[in-house]
Amino acid sequence: SVAALDFLYDALTSKRLTNANAASTEPVILKFVELTIEQRRGKQLKEGLTQYRNIVQHKNPESMGTVIAAMLERITKHVTEAQQSAERATIGLIEDLEETESPEDMILSSVSGEQTQDRTDRALVTPWLKFLWEAYRNLLDLLRNNVRFEGLYQKVSNQAIDFCKTYERKTEFRRLCELLRNHLQAIGKYSHQQTSINLSNADTMQLFLDTHFHQLDTATEMELWQESYRSIEDIHHLIQQSKRPVKPQAMANYFEKLTRIMYVAKNPLFLAAAWHRYYNFIFRQTKVFTEAQLQEVANNVLLSTLAVPIIKASSKILSSTAGKENKHRTQRFSNLLFLSSAPTRVSLISDLVSGDILSRVDPALRPMYDLVEEQFHPLSICREISPILGTQVAGSETNSKYGQLLCNVILTRLVQQLSQVYTSVQLDFIVGLAQFPAPYTMSAAAIERFIMHGARRGEFQLRIDHQARSVEFDTDAFDGAQSGGHGAQLQASPADLMRSQLSSVAICLANAQRVACPAFVADAQAQKAAAVAAALASMRDEHRVAVARKVVIDRRKEVVENAVARRERTEARERAIRQQREQESERQRLADEQRRREVERAQRELDAVRRAEALKLAESIREKAGIVVDINDLDMLDTDKLKVLQREQLEKDKHDMQARLKLLSRRADHTERAYRRAEQPLLADDYEKQKRSDREHHDAARRAILDTAREKHAHDVALKKRVARVFDDFNVVRQKLDTGRSEALAAERRRLREQLAEAMEERVAEYRRLRAAKDEADELERVKREAEREAEELANAAKAAKAAELARLREELAVQRARDEELLRQRLEKEAEAEAEAGPKAPAKYVPPSRRAGATGSPAPVSASATPPAAASPKPEAPASTGKYVPPSRRQRPAQ
Repeated sequence: SVAALDFLYDALTSKRLTNANAASTEPVILKFVELTIEQRRGKQLKEGLTQYRNIVQHKNPESMGTVIAAMLERITKHVTEAQQSAERATIGLIEDLEETESPEDMILSSVSGEQTQDRTDRALVTPWLKFLWEAYRNLLDLLRNNVRFEGLYQKVSNQAIDFCKTYERKTEFRRLCELLRNHLQAIGKYSHQQTSINLSNADTMQLFLDTHFHQLDTATEMELWQESYRSIEDIHHLIQQSKRPVKPQAMANYFEKLTRIMYVAKNPLFLAAAWHRYYNFIFRQTKVFTEAQLQEVANNVLLSTLAVPIIKASSKILSSTAGKENKHRTQRFSNLLFLSSAPTRVSLISDLVSGDILSRVDPALRPMYDLVEEQFHPLSICREISPILGTQVAGSETNSKYGQLLCNVILTRLVQQLSQVYTSVQLDFIVGLAQFPAPYTMSAAAIERFIMHGARRGEFQLRIDHQARSVEFDTDAFDGAQSGGHGAQLQASPADLMRSQLSSVAICLANAQRVACPAFVADAQAQKAAAVAAALASMRDEHRVAVARKVVIDRRKEVVENAVARRERTEARERAIRQQREQESERQRLADEQRRREVERAQRELDAVRRAEALKLAESIREKAGIVVDINDLDMLDTDKLKVLQREQLEKDKHDMQARLKLLSRRADHTERAYRRAEQPLLADDYEKQKRSDREHHDAARRAILDTAREKHAHDVALKKRVARVFDDFNVVRQKLDTGRSEALAAERRRLREQLAEAMEERVAEYRRLRAAKDEADELERVKREAEREAEELANAAKAAKAAELARLREELAVQRARDEELLRQRLEKEAEAEAEAGPKAPAKYVPPSRRAGATGSPAPVSASATPPAAASPKPEAPASTGKYVPPSRRQRPAQ
C-alpha cells in the first residue's frame, strides 16, 4: 500500500491534473485519502487535498465536501475503534476481579501518577486523536477565505468545535479559537482576491455569527471563561458589521452568556446590567420563554441590581494608571452591552422601577426592594430581611451567589441610616443589629473592617473610638463628602444643609427685595418685557437661519441621494456590462459549438471515405495474402491496422505462454509449500538436536580455552620468577655500559642531528623543484586547453555554415520537386484531354513491369483497340524505359 500511496501522490501533484474532470478525479482522491489515513500521513494528505481543491473549486466545489465528509468519517471511525481497543486492553490487564489494585499499578501510580487506562489511552487513542486534530486544522487552512467553500468552512469549524467538546480538549479548543480569530481578521487583508469572502453579504455574516455562537456555547460549557470573553468580543464585532439584524433568540443567548462571564469576572455592576439587557430581549418572547423562565430571569435582575455595591472605588485613592485601566475596561464592557454610557447603580434601580420587572419577580423576593431602597428602618432592616436571605436566597442555587453582596449592601444601608438618627453609637450595638442568617454571618471584626473600608472610600462620615468602642458620626457642616446615598433618608445632614445654605439665602433676599423695593421689581419686569420683545424681534432672524439651515440640510441630503443614485447607476452599468460579456461569451460558445459540429461532420465524411477504401484494401488482402479480417468490427482498415492485428496476435500468443509459465510457477510454488508444510513438524526436533549439539561444542570449547589460559598463566609466572633472579645483575651491567658509552652516544646524536638537517634541506629543495615543474606543466595544459577550445569553436562555426548550406540546398530541392510535380500534372492533363478527344478506348489489360515496352529493348505489342496513329501523331513519343529509376528533375521534359 505504500507504493500505491506514492503513486497516487505523484499522480495528484502532477500538473497534468490541473484541468482534470472532478467526476473522474473523485474516486482517485477518495482512495488516496483512505491510504493516507491508514498510514497516518498528514502532510501528504494536506498536499493532496490542496491539489484537489485547486481542481474542483471553479467547476464542482461540492465534490470537495463529499471528500472531506468521507475523510472525517473514516478518521472518527478509527478514533472510536481505538477507544474500544483501549477499553478491551484495560479489561484484559485485570487478572483478579476481586483485587482492587495490582502491585504493578501501585508502583506505577506512585512514580507517575497515571492509571492503567491513561497509559493505554496514550498508546492507542492519542495518536488517532492527534491525527484527527491535525486534519481539522489543515482543512480550516485549506478552506479559509474562499467564497466557494464558505459553507463547508463553517461546517468543518463546527465539527472541530464539537471534537474539542466531545473529547474535552481544552488546549486544542484555545488554539482552534485563535485560529478562527486569525482567519476572521485575515478576511479584510485579502479582500482584493477573486475568491475572497465578502462580509457585507448577509448570508455570509449569518454563517460566521452561527459559528461563533456555537464557539461561545462550547467555551461556556467547558468553563473556559477567557475564550468565552474573546468569543463575545468577536460576536460583538460581527454584529456591528452586520447589515441584517440579529435574531432575538441569538441576542438573548449572547446576553445570557455575558451574564455568566460577568459573574466569573466578579463585576457586580455589569453583571446586573447584563441581566437587564437579557430581560429586555426575552420579556416579549412569551412563545419561546415560559412564565417560569421569565420569573427566574426577573429574580436574577432584582437580586443582581440590589447586590451592586454602594461603596465604590474612589478616584482619589486609585493611581492614575489604575484609573485609566478601569476606565478602559468599563468602556469595553459598556460596548459589549451595546450601551452608550457606563451603567450606574442609580440607573439600574430606575430601570428596575420603571419597567415591569417587579411585577414578574417572585412574591417572596419582592419585599427586598422596599426594605433596601425605599423604607427607613435602621433598627429592624436586618431582622426583617434575614428570613428572605435564609430561605429564598440561601436556599436557591441560582440566588445564593448574590447573598454575600446583598449582606454588604444591607450593612451599608444600616450604617447610612444610623448616621441620620444618631450622633454616636456603640460598636457592639451595630454588631447586634447586623445579624444575618447562617451562611452569611459576619463577625465583629468583619463588620468593623467593612465600616472602615466605607469610611476610607468616602461613603461614611464617621470615626471609630476603639477605647470607648463607639462609632461617632461626623456632623461637620463643612465636610465636602456626600452623605446618605440614594436610599431612604429621614432628614438632611448638616453638610447637606450647609451645601444648600447659599441658595436659601438668595431666595430669602429676593423675596425681601420684592417687598421693600417695588421700583426695582418694576424695572426688572420692564427688562423682562424688553427681553421678550427682543426675542420676538429676533425670532424672524432665527427662523430665517433655521430655514437656511434646513435648506443646507436638504441640499446635503440631495447630494447624498445623488451620490447613492450615481453609485446605483454605476453598479447597474457594470451589471449590464457583465451581462453583455456573458451574452458574448454564450454567443462565442454557440459559434464554437457550430464549428465543432461542422468539423465533426467533415470528419464523419472523411471516415466514411476511408472506410470504403479500407474495405477494398481488406478484400484485396484477403484474396491475395489469405489474412482473414473481420470488416464488420473495424472502423479503419489499412496497412498499419493489419500490422497492429498481427502484433496483437503475437502479443496474445505471448500472453498465453506467460499464463502457462505462471501456472507452472504456481504449481512449483504449491509443491514447495507442501514440502515445507511436511517438514514443519520435523523442524522442532531438528532444532532441539542442534541446540544440544551447539551446547556440547560450546562447553568443550570453553573448557579448552580455560585450560589453555591456565597453562599459559602458569608458564608466564614461572618465566617471570626465573627472569627476576638476574634482573639486579642486568641493571648493574647496563649502568656500567651507559657510563662508558655516554660520550660516544652524544657524538652519534650530534651526527644524526646534522644528517637530519641536511636531509630536510634536500627535501625542501626537491619540493621547490617539483612545485616549479608542476606550475610549468599546468601552464602548458592551460595553453593547450585554450587552443583546443578555439579549435572547437572554429569547428562548430564550420558545422553551422555547413548546416545552413544543407538547409539552403534542401529548400532548392523542394522547390524543384514542386516544379517537376506541376509539370507532370500538366502533362497528364494534356494526355487525358487527348485521350478524351480520341474517344473511349477499351480497358487495357494488366501488363507486369517486366513485360512492358522498353523492358527488354523490344517494342511493345500494339493492341487492336489502341489509339490510331492519326490521333497519336501530334504527341512525341517518350523514350523507351530502361528499367532504372530516374528522378523527375533529371527526366527529359516534353516539348512545349
